[in-house]
Amino acid sequence: MFEGKFLKMEKRSLFSHGGGISMAYIDKEQLDQVEYLFNQSAQGLHLLFDNDDIRKVLSRPTEELDFFTFENVDRIQKLLGDFITKTSFEAKREFLEKLDRETYELLLRTYFNIVENSIYEQDLLKH
Repeated sequence: MFEGKFLKMEKRSLFSHGGGISMAYIDKEQLDQVEYLFNQSAQGLHLLFDNDDIRKVLSRPTEELDFFTFENVDRIQKLLGDFITKTSFEAKREFLEKLDRETYELLLRTYFNIVENSIYEQDLLKH
């Protein structure tokens, strides 16, 4: 589903944040790993997040929240970049465990927003 979607170069910039020079660089191995995790989640196998947490956080629609504010977008970009650049599955789990509840929920919501949008895009391509 996500295969090859991001893989156009060996190492690439994912995003900049805060209007500054700070960038997150991810290599092919990191991209492959995150694509694998997204694929698993798209199939209902959530390797990184607890099912009860997913259910609780996503039971409140994003549209009801001030989720996509300018402040949040910058925060989300940095958070997602930090998360993706963790070199192993275990490092990603450890990263999640160290987040405060609000930040954890922000990352969980972002992660599943990406999964959902990718499923929707794939579905549009089939028609």
